[in-house]
Amino acid sequence: MLEEYNEALWFFAGVFSYRILAGMLTYGHMANLVKSINEQVLKMLKFAAEEIAFVRGIKYVTMSEAGMDDDQINKIKVVDDKSFYVWRSACITGMLTNCPKIYRHTMSYSDWDEAMKEVERIYKREINKGKGYKIEKR
Repeated sequence: MLEEYNEALWFFAGVFSYRILAGMLTYGHMANLVKSINEQVLKMLKFAAEEIAFVRGIKYVTMSEAGMDDDQINKIKVVDDKSFYVWRSACITGMLTNCPKIYRHTMSYSDWDEAMKEVERIYKREINKGKGYKIEKR
């Protein structure tokens, strides 16, 4: 009786094995894609934060040169600092919240400071691999 269905059993065993292997490979490729996208977004956020800080510095110098009172400038700085903190937190929280749970293990940070440390590790790894990126400090 079993000999009659031998070919069918081998066929379905092959289909089952193929589905398992294909699923594992797909998961691995997707995890690599999510990690790569995450790294690029973190680098972009770091660049945006540096540019925002630079523009804010120019803003305060311009306000001072325009004759604005230092007390008013300091009040504006406080508001800007709070807004910048909220923006940074919203970026990281949004990334963590919107990433599918199955791939969250690719993110090794939970706040802005940890994310920026991760960017530094990414840059160091890329330098060691010979991609030629250099970390610029202002």
